[in-house]
Amino acid sequence: MGTDIHVYIFKKNRETNTWKQVKLYKKDKNHFNIINPYPFRSHEIFEALKEIHYPITLKELPGDFQAKIKECQNIVGYYGFSEINLADLKLYLNKHPKVRDWDYEENDPKAMKTNPIKFFIKRIERYIDFYDDFWDCSGTYSDIKIIYWFDC
Repeated sequence: MGTDIHVYIFKKNRETNTWKQVKLYKKDKNHFNIINPYPFRSHEIFEALKEIHYPITLKELPGDFQAKIKECQNIVGYYGFSEINLADLKLYLNKHPKVRDWDYEENDPKAMKTNPIKFFIKRIERYIDFYDDFWDCSGTYSDIKIIYWFDC
């Protein structure tokens, strides 16, 4: 048994100053299912997200999603309810482009590797690209909010 992450993406509408959930769907037979923005397990990414997170600002989110979070906060095993915007994630990656690779001895020149948060960012950007072709032209990275929590 391991840790899983629940990821939700929101995009800010500057005209109405509201947040809307970014959702993609996949049709299975006659039913549409929401595609999970990040269906993977990466404990290195999870640990980095735990370091750079902020508490969720519930009042900014749509009412139905606020209710979902409140419901999930009462589930045993769910923890680490957090948010971060894409701008802060990119700043973090810019400051920490390489991280320690624990598969090598500390003195080994291969002891550093690309920060895995880079792959998380790329996945989020691809998801948003499918949702809105021009999202990076019509706003800023701070207009993308990533909400997540973990379960074990």
